[in-house]
Amino acid sequence: MMEALNNEKKKDTDMKQRMLNAMCVFLISLAMLFATSPSAAAPTGEISFSYLHHWESRPSLPSNQTDMSVIPRFVVDGSHDITWVIEPALRARGDSSDTIEFDFYKSQLRTYTDNVDITAGYDVVFWGSSEGAQILDILNQRDLGADFDGDVKLGQPLLSLNRSIGDGLATLYYLPYTPKRRFRDNSERLTAGFDINENSAQWHDHQDAYYPGFAGRYALSADSMDVALIGFHGVNRSPAFVPQAGQFSPVYRVATQVGMDMQWVSEDLLAKLELLNVSDAPTIDGDFDTATQWVVSAEYSFYSVFDSIADVRVIAEYSDNSLGERLLSLYQHDLLMAVHTSFNNADSTSLSVSWLHDLDSDSNLIDISLTHRLNDNIELEASLYEFSSLASRDFFFGLEPDSFGEITLTYYF
Repeated sequence: MMEALNNEKKKDTDMKQRMLNAMCVFLISLAMLFATSPSAAAPTGEISFSYLHHWESRPSLPSNQTDMSVIPRFVVDGSHDITWVIEPALRARGDSSDTIEFDFYKSQLRTYTDNVDITAGYDVVFWGSSEGAQILDILNQRDLGADFDGDVKLGQPLLSLNRSIGDGLATLYYLPYTPKRRFRDNSERLTAGFDINENSAQWHDHQDAYYPGFAGRYALSADSMDVALIGFHGVNRSPAFVPQAGQFSPVYRVATQVGMDMQWVSEDLLAKLELLNVSDAPTIDGDFDTATQWVVSAEYSFYSVFDSIADVRVIAEYSDNSLGERLLSLYQHDLLMAVHTSFNNADSTSLSVSWLHDLDSDSNLIDISLTHRLNDNIELEASLYEFSSLASRDFFFGLEPDSFGEITLTYYF
């Protein structure tokens, strides 16, 4: 059985490599064509290299890992208010059995007609305003292979229409395809002890990744308050998991999601409220259930601290849900405290410290990040993630021995 699974995985890897080669040739050819166009702007983008080191050793698993990402951007202004953007992403990491991961990311065509902004292609769309839970950020799939905390998103194929209606801004989306979530390989750290085979994904009710999705957002501002209403119907980007042949298989299901985002500002205080109802939310037992999630937060800014040029933002955020500990999420019933310091110097130095406390299991996660520009084109980021205070009853207790430090160099061109 294991030999058959390994052979199947090798076939899938070979197929992915052939597809990657074909897409790279296509994108490079298209980029060269655009770059030689007289209406093309100079290429921009970023190249990142990072080194990650775990303090604690684990048998048969590496104590360090290297990652690299390349995201070029080519822009060509065509006729009739049409703009072409080629912005793919190539990502690779050491100690992974996967090939280089390719993503069309933000490659798209943009145009404007009859007071409507139209985007066709791939894009990354962020909804919501919360610091940690980000419960309204439901449009794009997450790449947990590139970044274990889900901050890296995969480009979503879409057609979007954006225009002003009344006092607000309305955006409609057609989503023809749902990318599968990417996960870290079992030869890597930061898997929380779960061996997930993303290639054995299952779909409820005989659906598949091509089940069409539809979404919409309406946002308006009035005096000191911003309000946004969102709606989504399609494949839930968050899967459940079921055991299969010694591994876990992701299970995807169609869901309807309705939410609201409110922000209220009064001088240096910013208050936020996020609500989301999901008809079929994943649970830790591999099933789906109706869930309502909410996030309440407050952010206070201090300027010119101690008569310096530094500014400090202090954030407190509370998150909860109607399913309690059954909801498959890092943010079930938690308190997040964060302090962001911007030194406002010529090198754009900033320091962020956050502490996430699980109010049910008493687990604690600590994240410290320092960013500093070495020159106009190179940025250095040093991060520390501390998991040693995870409680044994926490669903993510498998991360407990995987505390790490990471250094990332990013070159912008």
